[in-house]
Amino acid sequence: MASQRTGSSRTGTQRGGSAGRGAKKADGLDFRSVEPAPLILLKGNEDYLASRALDRIKQALRAEHPDLEFTRLDVSAAAPGELFTVTSPSLFGEARLVLAEDLAAMNDTFLTDALAYLEEKPEDVTLVLRHSSGNRGKKLLDVLAKRAVVVDCAGARNDNEKLDFVRREFRAAGREIHADGARALVAAAGSTLSDLGGACQQLMADVAGDITEEHVDRYHGGRVEATAFKVADAAFEGRREAATRLYRHAMATGVSPIAVTAALARKGRHIAALVDHRGSPAALAATLGAPPWQLQQVAETARRWHPLRAAEAIEAIARADAEAKGASRTPEYAVERAITAIASSVGR
Repeated sequence: MASQRTGSSRTGTQRGGSAGRGAKKADGLDFRSVEPAPLILLKGNEDYLASRALDRIKQALRAEHPDLEFTRLDVSAAAPGELFTVTSPSLFGEARLVLAEDLAAMNDTFLTDALAYLEEKPEDVTLVLRHSSGNRGKKLLDVLAKRAVVVDCAGARNDNEKLDFVRREFRAAGREIHADGARALVAAAGSTLSDLGGACQQLMADVAGDITEEHVDRYHGGRVEATAFKVADAAFEGRREAATRLYRHAMATGVSPIAVTAALARKGRHIAALVDHRGSPAALAATLGAPPWQLQQVAETARRWHPLRAAEAIEAIARADAEAKGASRTPEYAVERAITAIASSVGR
């Protein structure tokens, strides 16, 4: 059999406790608020959110049933009747939690058994199904959409959604993070929601009171993303010595020249777009695919730039990027030369 059960055997425990009570239908329920229910669908491609949702369900069930029996079912290799076996009443009547992983890879046997299982509507077991992507078993997914508690496990698509994730993490813990602190955290640790969630938990554990930008910089200022963006900020603000010093420190601590040119390019595109822009900031943000707060941060710097100099900066960055990617034997120097040129062009 492809399933693995874990749990202890204790007599006198009623099955299904919280699994059958108070389960409300939901479409895209937040993973922080999901409660045990007979049928739960974790929908989305973000493993971190699905893991957090499953942990919450486990904790809630174990608080009421310490002898909870947990089974992880491999739906790609499920044998006929296996789903019914792992969800059938156990000898000692323990509460049961079954996780059916990766519905996109399920075999025909599991699909057939799952559709039959849903017709029986069992209330004494918590069945959690994970669907990350694809249309495999669309009939099953359609039924689950109507009958299951659906938990939103979709990843963040842009910085605005990452900012919302950070705010919700702190709010759920009864904590506060300042707006500039949230933005700094996304810039420093926002490559994945797993990294971002871990960074939120670290800050809440190590810092008392509200979280500020200074706290974020203290704990995460050395991250590659944060270091590269600091170089770009200093260069486009005309702080040549600071930009050069930050860049050399970045090189000494393992940041690649390509990471720096990427940060310079993003900042340069925003500066160049803002220099001549006369329309709606929201429309420009949508065109650039950037969150409005990023453009607001750049707007003051952009006022010090002439359109011609901004175009020249973009060209210098493009040359440096090509050299950093192999066109030069001294990529570190090529990027530093571009940084010096950019910082010297401000206000001209």
